[in-house]
Amino acid sequence: MKSIAQRYAQKLTDPRYKESLRYALYDTLPFQSNVTSKLKFFATPAGQGGKTKEDTNLELSGQLPKGQKFSCDCIEVRMRPGSAAGVAYVRQAPVLFAAGAPVVPTFFNDLWALGTRGVLRFNIGSGKTYLEDGPLEIFPQLSGFVHFPEEMFTLAAAASNEYSADYGRTVGRPYMLTPEIPIEENNNFNVELGWDAGAFALPSGFTAQIQVRLLGVLFRN
Repeated sequence: MKSIAQRYAQKLTDPRYKESLRYALYDTLPFQSNVTSKLKFFATPAGQGGKTKEDTNLELSGQLPKGQKFSCDCIEVRMRPGSAAGVAYVRQAPVLFAAGAPVVPTFFNDLWALGTRGVLRFNIGSGKTYLEDGPLEIFPQLSGFVHFPEEMFTLAAAASNEYSADYGRTVGRPYMLTPEIPIEENNNFNVELGWDAGAFALPSGFTAQIQVRLLGVLFRN
């Protein structure tokens, strides 16, 4: 099988593409418990709709800038449980402490509920789907924190204190695309996450956050 460099040798020497580099296209959206049934990524660029470079590095709505081409060879989905209901995502601390009341850990339960459902669809052009697969747990993170579940109790005459940690993330073989999926300049593209059976409630009832990352090689001038 030819390598990317061999396959795009002509492009690499074409004056329209002066360089190629390892790159990631990413976008982030909130998932509302019992509300969201579909999310469309790569629709709103940074600087619009309240999005910053922490949320997305998309420069144009659903397109690459002129003079660029992206060859996607891997996809990862990052799921982040939240700590409040509503439209906006509020980060959840995976380590909890409660004085005089029991701790109810929900981080991993929410992660499990999100990861065992959903279908990812990678669309390019006018309604053409190049990838359709699920559930979301098969698109594991390539990096992240490592933490082991634990609990600790401190008993006192008046109250009991509880410390709990239930952080988790998806692991496994990266979801590689062979052959790669190219995105040409001026071609519309998006990634949709769909829960075709309808919206469902996360165990916590809170709003989570999901980030889709397309990994590959960017050609640009």
